[in-house]
Amino acid sequence: MARWEYKIINIRSENYRLDPAFTPELNTLGQVGWELVGLTSVNFKSGATDNLAMVFKRQMA
Repeated sequence: MARWEYKIINIRSENYRLDPAFTPELNTLGQVGWELVGLTSVNFKSGATDNLAMVFKRQMA
């Protein structure tokens, strides 16, 4: 049975978009086996999408 580990990264979006400067970090995560499996707003009180949580997973060795 496959076993997984998870990583959560909280980021702030500007003007409802992700900063392209974050791309190198995403590429690095992908190179070491992390896969983005979820993206959600974490600002539930106001419903704004300026604070986001990115959920990654990768299979454990």
